[in-house]
Amino acid sequence: MKKRILSLGLLAIFVLSMCCVGAAAAEARASSTLTLFTASASKGNNSGEVKISYDVQTNTPADKVGISSIAIYKSDGSYVTTVTGTTGNGLVRTGAYRHKSTYVYTGTSGTSYYAVVTGFATIGSDSDSRTVTTSTIKAP
Repeated sequence: MKKRILSLGLLAIFVLSMCCVGAAAAEARASSTLTLFTASASKGNNSGEVKISYDVQTNTPADKVGISSIAIYKSDGSYVTTVTGTTGNGLVRTGAYRHKSTYVYTGTSGTSYYAVVTGFATIGSDSDSRTVTTSTIKAP
């Protein structure tokens, strides 16, 4: 009987400790600016094209929202290039809650690529960013 009570007590302590750790981790990830950031890669329509789709969202209209950079790599990890986001190239929007779009990278047909995409949002003096590595896609 004592072993059973001790086992239940230890189980209760374990469960409670896991709840506290989860809550602390959620607080660490909370952002006052970014509410959602996703990025993915897919085959393009033309030879050598890889589409990088992204979605960046905020709770309130952001001064700037979008993609700060897209770093392109070959499947073997070798670096190819980095595209820096600006309003001029369409990777950054101003005064918006959301920026969802697709950037098309043109490489070499038959080569597999992946991207390291950094999304961000700036609202007043608050800014936050997150980085996602896409899956590897073979360019058509």
